[in-house]
Amino acid sequence: MLALPFVSLIMWFGVLAILAMPFGLDGPFLKLMGWNIDRMVDVAELVAGWSTSLTGNPILAGWTLLAGLAALAWFAFIEGRWRLLAPAMLLPIILLFGFAPRPDVLIADTTQAVAVRDGTGMGLVTGRTGSFAVDVWSQHFQTEIAPTHSGTQCDSLGCIVKTEQFSIAVVRNAAAFPEDCVGQNLIVTRISAPKGCGASGQIITPQDLARGGVQWLRWDETAGRFEIRPAIETLNRPWRVLPR
Repeated sequence: MLALPFVSLIMWFGVLAILAMPFGLDGPFLKLMGWNIDRMVDVAELVAGWSTSLTGNPILAGWTLLAGLAALAWFAFIEGRWRLLAPAMLLPIILLFGFAPRPDVLIADTTQAVAVRDGTGMGLVTGRTGSFAVDVWSQHFQTEIAPTHSGTQCDSLGCIVKTEQFSIAVVRNAAAFPEDCVGQNLIVTRISAPKGCGASGQIITPQDLARGGVQWLRWDETAGRFEIRPAIETLNRPWRVLPR
């Protein structure tokens, strides 16, 4: 909004410069265009400075987009004071119910990265910071991801991470299955697991990662289980290749 006056003047001076160009009188109009462009940059720097202390935008649930479009349509087509009703009602509803929950566990499909909630941030059980998946997670969820989760214990066979709510085993070698398949709330394996593994909890297999992509998990304290949301919820799209 602040830059709109300068944008409109740039357009006018551009037209005048083109009209004056055959007569060699375009110089002053081009200088005025340049001056307005500089002012647009000044406005951009000013507005960017206002948000330097912000950590990022909140993550909203998917239904808020449709609700926002419906409220915008109501505001556009209804006349009188009633046009304000939908936007006024939508704002408190979004503030109360519209924020998407943060994940407790993130599992990459194409890398080794597994991140688990650790205090106010997240920590890696496997994988490394600076990788594409970890950087995308950190930016999207506006969460700092530490190189190592504070509750992680690893050996050559795999890793186990324990929090106050749950425990997770990340299997690297098949020799870890006899011990890790029992007593864990979640087992993450990128190699084929024996039959019955994960019977006492939940398991993310290579097939799950191949079909669903990145796995988003949130601990449900009441049910004592993880809510699992794959990035790819359906493969019934003509451009998707079914994993074998």
